[in-house]
Amino acid sequence: RFAFFSECALAWLEYSGDRPDVIHGHDWPTSPVVFARRSELPPNAATAITIHNLNFGQDLIGRAMRACTFATTVSPTYAKEIAEHGAISAHFEKMVGIRNGIDVELWDPATDVLLTQGYNADSFESGKAAARRQLCDRLGMHHAGPDTPLVGVVARLTQQKGIHLIKHAIWRTLERGGQFVLLGSSPDGNEQRAFNEMAIDVGNRFPGNSGFIFAYDEPMSHLVYAAADLLLVPSMFEPCGLTQMIAMRYGTVPVVRKTGGLIDTVFDVEDDRERAYNEGVDTNGFSFSGDQDYDIDYALDRAMMMYSNEPDRWRDLVGTIMRQDWGWTMPAESYVEH
Repeated sequence: RFAFFSECALAWLEYSGDRPDVIHGHDWPTSPVVFARRSELPPNAATAITIHNLNFGQDLIGRAMRACTFATTVSPTYAKEIAEHGAISAHFEKMVGIRNGIDVELWDPATDVLLTQGYNADSFESGKAAARRQLCDRLGMHHAGPDTPLVGVVARLTQQKGIHLIKHAIWRTLERGGQFVLLGSSPDGNEQRAFNEMAIDVGNRFPGNSGFIFAYDEPMSHLVYAAADLLLVPSMFEPCGLTQMIAMRYGTVPVVRKTGGLIDTVFDVEDDRERAYNEGVDTNGFSFSGDQDYDIDYALDRAMMMYSNEPDRWRDLVGTIMRQDWGWTMPAESYVEH
């Protein structure tokens, strides 16, 4: 299907008489456009391939890498992580990593019609409290006080997303007196059943303090981002990741595993001060290495302790992350430059 789609794109260019300067393909589905015969491409057009996830279609991406004029991937760190891969290594000199951005008009808590009360970096306390009440009402959760942190996850429940760490973090959060909300579902029936059973077990042991929405539901995601105090992204690999950037836009502090684009966007408040300074940004979250339960505890525990024990510092952190720009301005300038 995608080979046919690529043929149609080339046929359209010939039919329309369009003469673009660059033919830009994304991942394996449109790689055939990039490695098409020169006679099928518009005269003098350069070809570029952007790799969003090298976990799929590696042979096709490898052919595109050989043929392309230029290549990008969706974060500087992911470019380093895939540099030695067989599909990339021989042509890595063509590649640059450029961070993805988020749509700052779609993801804007000040104008979000899905929230009962809009807010910005100066009014987030009342705005996030209103969103939390709205979410708790939707999910039948207790209206906990401001001393109780709400931890959220918005993710596909796959191995890539670190589901073993998500499961652990649910129990850890509740045992430490927090609340937890998960939005997402698994394409693996066995894994989904395990999460369904866990939701029942968690609900029985900590009634009213958790919510599970096993679906893809973008409107609900707006509410989770706004209501949560912390967002977990414990991915095993993450070429860029958007959820951590959306979370910060909504004043929700990210807790992430150090990989791919999560490294390039989240700077630990304690461990990454020098790196943040060198990048010209303020520290903005909590991060961890490794893939064991105690590894995520290192970040999650510190985040929950700051929330509970240092409220002034927490408020300053939320204000900081809401004022950071994770939109497309800087990435677009990099694309134009290259």
